[in-house]
Amino acid sequence: MARWTAIAIGGAAALIAPAGAAHAAEQATLTLQAPASVARAGSLVVTGTFSAGPASLTVTRKDLTGSHTLPAITADAGGAFTLRDKPMIGGTNTYTVVFAGDAGHDPTNQQVSVAVSRRATKVTITTDASTYRYAATAKITAKLGTTHDSRTLCVYAQPAGGDKKKIKCGSGTVTATYKPTRRTVLSASFAGDQWYAPLTASRTVKAGAKIEEVLVGQYATSGKYKLYRTSVDPALAVRVSPAHPGGCIGFTAEQYRSGKWRTLATAKCFRLDGDSIGGGTLLGSHSSGTTYRLRASFAGDSTSGAATGAWQYLKFTK
Repeated sequence: MARWTAIAIGGAAALIAPAGAAHAAEQATLTLQAPASVARAGSLVVTGTFSAGPASLTVTRKDLTGSHTLPAITADAGGAFTLRDKPMIGGTNTYTVVFAGDAGHDPTNQQVSVAVSRRATKVTITTDASTYRYAATAKITAKLGTTHDSRTLCVYAQPAGGDKKKIKCGSGTVTATYKPTRRTVLSASFAGDQWYAPLTASRTVKAGAKIEEVLVGQYATSGKYKLYRTSVDPALAVRVSPAHPGGCIGFTAEQYRSGKWRTLATAKCFRLDGDSIGGGTLLGSHSSGTTYRLRASFAGDSTSGAATGAWQYLKFTK
């Protein structure tokens, strides 16, 4: 084993390296040049240089099916080398060239990636309607065209303002259901396979808002009618779902007279509060025996479709 030894020179101690002490290994460099893309099964040429001159280099290729060892290549006296391949698997193919190291040089490696083209397939997604009532069931059908070694197709839903969620995956043709409560992007995605490229198709559906109504101020109920004293102005409280703080709700009041319902009053926009709750009051003088019906409406926006509440019936008594 080599070690340092102290010897005396002219009465003074000095340190010298023993014969055969190792020199530090040099760091060699590899460079690679490759086209950005190549056709599947096409001829690929990767060129490179190795700064330490002639050497044997190992090569691996990583593709969608895993890592594969390719034949070794040799850098010439000037360090130049050429790698030739015909990639059969589409998608990103990454080539790694490795120098294992020797007595004078440390190991080193370099990578280069090439996009190998894949064929185009077809993905479709359809629904049984384009607009639904709030939380009604949408029936979805997604279909995948020709592929090579994967038939997996997945259906997703992303409601406005929400996260994208997987609904269902299947093989080739997928049928699924979803209950939209707001504008929702439905999509069908094929992740790709060895020969065919990934593809996604999408369809947007809308859902009408949900309107909940409650009459306020009545003293009793008789059948479908809420009963009010003539001294009380009836009010209709409304909640809109999904929440639309600051949104507009309209009101319609009708009176039953001469054998039919006739419009008595309308209001175009009463603002919803921060909890998406609003209301309107029917002001005026009311006669005993008079019957009315009230309802609210929401005109719709980019998130929700238009919706109209159910008629709420009331009658005035003494």
